[in-house]
Amino acid sequence: MNNISNYKPSEVASEKIAEQKEWIANDITNSFWLVAKSGRPIIVSKKTPRNQLRIIDFEKEICSGGLLTDRLFCNLLADLKQCLINIFESGCTEKPYRLSGISNNIIYLIISVNEHRSERGFPPILAFSQITEEDIFDFIKSFEIKPEFVDSVLRDLSFLHRKPNEQDWVNIKNKYSIRTKTFSVLKSRIKNSKNTEIYKSQRSEIKKFDDANANREVSDFNMPNKKTVQNYISDINHLFQNTNHLIFPLKFSPYELCSSEESLSGIFKEFQSNIKTSIIPLETAFHLICNALKFQHNYGKSILEYLEAIDEHYKNNMANLKEPTLEHHCNIRKKLFYEIETPKPLTPLNITTLGLKGEPNIYDGISLTQAIHLYSASIYILLASFSATRELSLLMLKRDCFHHSPLDGLFDIRLKQQKTNTDNRLQTIYRPIPKKIYHIGLQYCEFSQYLENRFGIFNSDNESYLFTNFHGCRQITTNHFYSLPDNHVPNHFSDDFMKSKLDFFTDWTDVPLINGKRWYVSDHQFRRLFAILYFNLTDETGIEELAWFLGHDSLEMAFHYAEISPSSEWMDEAIKSISKRALTINKSLCMDEEIAKIIEVSKEKSLKLNLQLEGVIYEAINKRIKSTGEKVHFTRVDNKNVYFFFSAE
Repeated sequence: MNNISNYKPSEVASEKIAEQKEWIANDITNSFWLVAKSGRPIIVSKKTPRNQLRIIDFEKEICSGGLLTDRLFCNLLADLKQCLINIFESGCTEKPYRLSGISNNIIYLIISVNEHRSERGFPPILAFSQITEEDIFDFIKSFEIKPEFVDSVLRDLSFLHRKPNEQDWVNIKNKYSIRTKTFSVLKSRIKNSKNTEIYKSQRSEIKKFDDANANREVSDFNMPNKKTVQNYISDINHLFQNTNHLIFPLKFSPYELCSSEESLSGIFKEFQSNIKTSIIPLETAFHLICNALKFQHNYGKSILEYLEAIDEHYKNNMANLKEPTLEHHCNIRKKLFYEIETPKPLTPLNITTLGLKGEPNIYDGISLTQAIHLYSASIYILLASFSATRELSLLMLKRDCFHHSPLDGLFDIRLKQQKTNTDNRLQTIYRPIPKKIYHIGLQYCEFSQYLENRFGIFNSDNESYLFTNFHGCRQITTNHFYSLPDNHVPNHFSDDFMKSKLDFFTDWTDVPLINGKRWYVSDHQFRRLFAILYFNLTDETGIEELAWFLGHDSLEMAFHYAEISPSSEWMDEAIKSISKRALTINKSLCMDEEIAKIIEVSKEKSLKLNLQLEGVIYEAINKRIKSTGEKVHFTRVDNKNVYFFFSAE
């Protein structure tokens, strides 16, 4: 262990963090950093609007009564800051805002080490070099929770009969003396469970029904998630990898110590089962897509005309009023709103209010703001369904994303997508879309542009987001026609904002219930829906085209997306659509000897081989991969049939 007593903490700290960075907006020596959010330029300054920045907070308690920003711990803080600088400037990440998560995970490690030392009567650490291998193992073990803790916490939550506040969580943690990281993990699992019987979140409270799209049982709460553990190990490994200018770096690699399958198996008895993205029930999927198309066709154009008419009436009647008067006199705005007749095409929506804060809840109609949110949710559903891309790619769409080729007359959507699973850089790609979606998209672009124009923003389409943050309630109902405050800088929707609008659209369109529950779809499920339908409704050579469409580097990954269990209710529902293809599968499928044996056995047991064969093959492939560690490979033979085989590489 390094002897740190000879160093003067203030001198070490000031020497190491003196150089200001152009990607940090505030003083680098502060107790927090402000860095660029996703979708913004990396270079920032004190003039950069606050809503374009993300905070990396260092002023956190790391031991009883001690903050990381206290002078006693300045060597820890200085080395942490330098490590984050090294991570970004070495190219480990191209997005400064991702440093926030890495910083938090490293701070959790410090807290864990100090809690471990406190239990043994030792003082808190003053440098990363004091961390031992035993400390790392102890930190990793915090992801496994004793079942009795889980039961006790769930019982306490059930007694609250309301959404727990922050003090409730503090009381529960103190009551059972649970380690900080362990309690954080349990709290996260409870919040993300979607189980309203044990936890009511803000999102679950606005849903009309319990969520049928839940994928985690209470029995899993005590078990660690292998991928999550490996991600934490990777983050704290930066303390060993990125040591340039660190005075007290970590002495060993946590990644080499405990990230392997063998090491993790020695730490944990079992992990949470891997759950793939759930498959949307076909009735739910087609209900959403159908209603999204109907909403766009019936109401899209009229919503823009209605908003323009309301705005024009505002301007004509508010010309002589000062901004504070407009801001604070909601009654005037309400009166002006009711003076504009609702366009006849919008009558079925029953728009009864403007959507101002403080207006009563609507039981037999919706507000103008809600109508606009339904409009945005409907176009999002259609783009997610037909582009099969990821959430970030959809949220980052620019208004110039829709293209019509003069050469072949076809229509495309241009989007940014991650190049590979290991490379976070984005590349621009084009994907085909139907003509109908193209024209719907252009109409929505006009609406999105107007939402910014009404604030005096006239950016070009290649600079502006399709899902602009000017869809918010406040932006729609107030503050327009005047100079912009800092929080009115164009950006794209947050993922939470869009998810809440999808939930609202799901309830508003009365998606059919499943055993008294409603399936509230996640955007990634549209991507998997596309993959399954494409793979099952094309001939057997469709796997290569599907991999291209999804942006996958390997056919194996595309196969993983398209795979479905033969016992699935979804497959039973979809079987009629793929029966014609299944009838010819025996004739055109090439198999290695192992698969051939499996199919021969299945022939004797199955009365409906042609309909079940694909599922049997997929199940056999997964079983073999798990038992041997091999990989399955696909290739095309004679430009017609697909041949798949196993190999160790």
